Amino acid sequence: MGNVTDRELLSRCEALLYEEARRLDRREWDEWIDLFLPEASFWIPMWDDEYTLTDDPQSQLSLMYYPDRTGLEDRIFRIRTERSSASTPLPRTVHMVSNVEAQAAGDDLIQVFANGEVMSYRHKQGLSFYCHYHYQLRETDAGLKIAAKKVIVANDVIHDIMDIYSI
Repeated sequence: MGNVTDRELLSRCEALLYEEARRLDRREWDEWIDLFLPEASFWIPMWDDEYTLTDDPQSQLSLMYYPDRTGLEDRIFRIRTERSSASTPLPRTVHMVSNVEAQAAGDDLIQVFANGEVMSYRHKQGLSFYCHYHYQLRETDAGLKIAAKKVIVANDVIHDIMDIYSI
């Protein structure tokens, strides 16, 4: 990554996370999916008990797991074509991202941690999800891209739908 300072690296990572949040809130699906590499995984583990998360999406339950970007592309297709009855109507969302930390992790990867809250409104009800985000970002010719995203949802009760736009 050359002579990038820690502050420059953090600023670039923050910009990507803020762009992702903005794209989701605006329902700019093509622009949002373009932030992910084709091989990017997307995982939301479940709570196994009060303090332990599942740690293997292949053999344990997850709230959501896509081993690569095609799963996210399928979700977008279903949302756009209203083939996801759980997502009709789509909620209005506001993604808040904070406490961003970034560090080089080797192999051109950058490990990024952040906290977030996603507030949504639909059916005359407000809902919030509280999240810890774990990203692996990779430098490409087109800038930073998401190589993996893991979302730890702190809520233990999910009162309504959870989808790619609500966490």
